[in-house]
Amino acid sequence: MSKIVLKYENKEYELEFNRQSVKTMESQGFVLDEITSKPMTMIPLLFTGAFYKNCKGTKRSVIDEIFDSIGDKTGLMQALMEMYAET
Repeated sequence: MSKIVLKYENKEYELEFNRQSVKTMESQGFVLDEITSKPMTMIPLLFTGAFYKNCKGTKRSVIDEIFDSIGDKTGLMQALMEMYAET
């Protein structure tokens, strides 16, 4: 499985998916096919879901700060969608 390592405020976060994290995301309403039609709902769910496997206790406010600090959001989303599909 692929993973993305992000460094934010001197801490590393390993973003990755497994079956349990995908199941959790889907129970919260995430649908990959709706990412273009409902980006304001699905993109935050996808990004937050990538924290579930290895960084489960990360506060939502920190996740939002990390997302806001990322310059290439399009590249990140493409990588996360590929990782999600691999799972």
